[in-house]
Amino acid sequence: LSDPGSPLRFTLPDAERFATAMGWLGAGADTYLVLYADQAYWATRLWWMLRHFGFDRASLLDGGLRAWQSAGHSVEAGPAAPVTSMNFTSTTDKDLFCDSVPVQAAIGADDIVTINALLPQQHAGTGGAHYGRPGRIPGSVCVPARNLVDRETGRFRPLEDLQADFDAVGALNAPKVITYCGGGIAASGDAFILHLLGQDNVQIYDASLQEWARSDLPMETDTPVV
Repeated sequence: LSDPGSPLRFTLPDAERFATAMGWLGAGADTYLVLYADQAYWATRLWWMLRHFGFDRASLLDGGLRAWQSAGHSVEAGPAAPVTSMNFTSTTDKDLFCDSVPVQAAIGADDIVTINALLPQQHAGTGGAHYGRPGRIPGSVCVPARNLVDRETGRFRPLEDLQADFDAVGALNAPKVITYCGGGIAASGDAFILHLLGQDNVQIYDASLQEWARSDLPMETDTPVV
């Protein structure tokens, strides 16, 4: 589910490789997929990839395995039962990922909101992990993917609360939004919630800061208070 030829982690594979992988996992044209993960944005990444490749029959299990078990549902251990390979067809007509070119064009643009899904201190360039150089893409705003989820339950926070978060950065009324993070995973959480809130012109900068911060592209940091 990623490109083995890329020097970067998690890079989007081509349509043929993605189709082969999903078919091997037992997904076909009539399959309905339920996705879950320990951290929601790993599931939202796959959901966004499926949508990018023209497959809309997928949902997220809100709260993942923790919520499933909290509700009293059973789990199993050991090797999973074998599945029958299916014919999965991919297209790339939805253009839900982008490279650095439109991100550069968005700097200073009034009609595009670029959102960093990393933590506030990473966005500021004052702490936390960085990807070559600390800081953010110039002009971008921050809506941390970690804050999308209630930490006690693992479920997404109420949509009205999340709407306020994205309204505060102007994302819901913007003609276009680009989300990014370190490697395009957390960014999918922001993109997923934006979709639920009705913002349908969203792209994920796939390579994100693992590419941007290791290049000569501009970075922005907050000036420390002395």
